[in-house]
Amino acid sequence: MVLQRLVVWSLCLATVAAIPIDNGVEGDPEIECGPTSITVNFNTRNPFEGHIYVKGLFSDPECRREETGGRSVAGIELPFDTCNVQRTRSLNPRGIFVTTTVVVSFHPQFITKVDRMYKLQCFYMEADKTVSAELSVSDLTTVGVETTIVPMPICRYELHEGGPDGPLIKFGFVGQQIYHRWVCDTETQDTYCMVVNSCTVDDGQGEKIKILDEKGCALDKFVLNNLEYPTDLSAGQEAHIYKFADRPDLFYQCQIAITIKEPNAECARPECAEPEGFNTIRLSGEVAPGAPNPPHGVEAQGAEEAPEAPEAAETPESRRRRGKREVGFDQSNVMDVRAEMSAINIMDEDEAKNIQESIRKREADGQMAPSGHQIVYRTLGGDGACVSPMSIALLVFCGFSLLGTFMAIKLASARSKFDKE
Repeated sequence: MVLQRLVVWSLCLATVAAIPIDNGVEGDPEIECGPTSITVNFNTRNPFEGHIYVKGLFSDPECRREETGGRSVAGIELPFDTCNVQRTRSLNPRGIFVTTTVVVSFHPQFITKVDRMYKLQCFYMEADKTVSAELSVSDLTTVGVETTIVPMPICRYELHEGGPDGPLIKFGFVGQQIYHRWVCDTETQDTYCMVVNSCTVDDGQGEKIKILDEKGCALDKFVLNNLEYPTDLSAGQEAHIYKFADRPDLFYQCQIAITIKEPNAECARPECAEPEGFNTIRLSGEVAPGAPNPPHGVEAQGAEEAPEAPEAAETPESRRRRGKREVGFDQSNVMDVRAEMSAINIMDEDEAKNIQESIRKREADGQMAPSGHQIVYRTLGGDGACVSPMSIALLVFCGFSLLGTFMAIKLASARSKFDKE
């Protein structure tokens, strides 16, 4: 009887500790940057039976690869024009970055502790074209001219908590104040000007909204107001966090046009009217069920552009008003910048701040690490074990069973001793 109880207790202990999947990614992934697609392959410790998919697009068969053949190699090919593969232009170095994020899942239905997420990035450098010609002329005095190549600025898009001097923010709650900041770094002074334009925000799943037009003017004062330019190579504006319905992720992308600053002149800035409300432009995606269409919004797909008004003849007065040059963008000097974050649902402000403070402490203690815009909790190492609520209930049941067994043994022993006496 005692042996049977001990066997039951041993079985209970065996079911309490969660057993991780005996598999994992071996080494670094192998990435192939092709002319029209990105291909990535993974080597696994044991035969792989799971999924590889683009983050946020598991339900799209074109963005998911299932492996059931029992091989220890898995991979996926992603064409540039599918699965929300992002392309951003760069001026320093000059070329295009192609970026995506894939998830390797070893369980057919769930995300587990052995799964991994990888951010893939390929860079396609723009080739420099050199044109030469020969011409013979009579001998003249040769004067040496020294040519110095000034590198193009390196620009970035940042989201700060509270204001321009606040910490960078990767997650927040709806309604929280943040500061959008664009800044370019360069080795020279008073050489370049910048204008931020063509800003969009998307949810990573195909819905994209334009919030800043091609001239650099804001479209919706409730989303983002007209930008301020404190210096030649910086811009910013305060805003509040918002999110798409039932989707936490926000991906911002803007263009930054770099121009040469004229001597003794100010940088050209967009001349924008005060933006109205509910005037963003939907570039792609469907309107959420039950959500009204913006009264002044424009559907970019199928929308007809209004005819341009005829230009008036230029007068001396209009030429004098053009003290600041009109903004004109050379597309060869336009780069793309991106920023991303996750928004928590609307909640009590104190509760949201407590959650943020808890996550910051976990980051400082090394208990969790941000991976892109998603917060990924590190798994327990060594002797740690995952315990589910069902396992806890089973543990309590086994504890009471063990206690009952012990009491029964003691009672039987006392009764046997009493009978002998």
